[in-house]
Amino acid sequence: MCSARLVTCLAAVLAFSPLITHAQDGPVTAKIARSEAPAADPISARIAAEGIAPVLADLQSQEALAPKDRFALGGLEFLASLEATMRWQLEAGGARVLMPFVGNLPGRRDAPRETFTADAVPRESEALIAGMDRANTALDGLADGPEFGLAIDLNDLWFDLNGNGTRDDGEDAVTLLRGAFMPRAPEAAPGASRIVRFDNADAAWLSAYTHLVSGVGELTLAFDPEPAIARVMDTYAKLVEARDKAMGTGQATSMDGLMMFSFIDPAAAVLDMLHQQPDPTRTRAARDHWLAMIADNRQFWDLAEAETDNQAEWIPSDAQDQALGVEFPDGLGETWRGVLSDGEALLTSEKSFPFWRVPVGVDLGAWLENPTPLPLTGVVQGWALDPFFTDTPMLTPENWTRFSRLVGGRTGMMMFTLN
Repeated sequence: MCSARLVTCLAAVLAFSPLITHAQDGPVTAKIARSEAPAADPISARIAAEGIAPVLADLQSQEALAPKDRFALGGLEFLASLEATMRWQLEAGGARVLMPFVGNLPGRRDAPRETFTADAVPRESEALIAGMDRANTALDGLADGPEFGLAIDLNDLWFDLNGNGTRDDGEDAVTLLRGAFMPRAPEAAPGASRIVRFDNADAAWLSAYTHLVSGVGELTLAFDPEPAIARVMDTYAKLVEARDKAMGTGQATSMDGLMMFSFIDPAAAVLDMLHQQPDPTRTRAARDHWLAMIADNRQFWDLAEAETDNQAEWIPSDAQDQALGVEFPDGLGETWRGVLSDGEALLTSEKSFPFWRVPVGVDLGAWLENPTPLPLTGVVQGWALDPFFTDTPMLTPENWTRFSRLVGGRTGMMMFTLN
């Protein structure tokens, strides 16, 4: 469950709202001469015509792939995992308690085609982690390898949410994933292409994202959500039965508490989960994924800043332009590296985070290595964190403040985009 995770859930493609502009301090970096966007590679049109699954299966069947095809394989493994999760969210009753950050799913109220069971959240989390592992395997070594470029028209991407193999209304990736994994872009003219040329640096970026998602999944599984969900579901079934009985005698109203306070059930499951002993194997795996994410993210910026072209860039360096007109301020790479260093320091116990009541540090790295339950009352009062109080220097807000000021009102969106 996303809300059970003690990290900000991330969560891929574009929004149609205008950008918020802001002032930049310091000199503006000279731009590399911008090249025309290339034509989309043939695989882009194939995805538009056939969907993710058939094109992915074709790539999986091939033994030797060129670098750009390996990137396509990794990207489609990533998108296929999101597609499966979103499809399940729509099909299973109550499934939105699982990772709501995945996409902007339509608010359908059709009868669920699959019963939501207590084991569904861990099952789907395991499946998502496995998909991220496959994507990461395909991307392994690409960033360091021979130069490549893969041009994709983002308008060609879509998710087969109803499983009928046909692109229907409401299945465009640009709509479903706007603001979740990728930046908000200015509104495009109707029918205009949205071509991005992905290259070696973007392989490191996507690899970082696979580690981010996997780490969140591992942390969810560390608390074993199944028993907590089962308890909540058992009681909820009795409440539904009581409501239906009351309706039969005219006692219930349209303002019954099951509908008005539907957030209580997933919240109760989350809070119950936090009372459980976390699995240290899972928390350590989450930590290792996030450390790998940081390493990949640093490599992305090193590669992006070494590029000498300026052609349909996804996330640009200071000397480049973003393909779709999204504003990326000068100094973003350097500033974000500072945020990454802070995250790494917390994960490795070089720094602690300040407890909210008094200036004492809490050792996140020690908790990830040997975790204990985190009941809400104990976290707020402090007794649940007492074993992790430390004299290790506390993290200061300077790097995060610099980042927030640089990107203005787009802090959350930029955080998700850069991972």
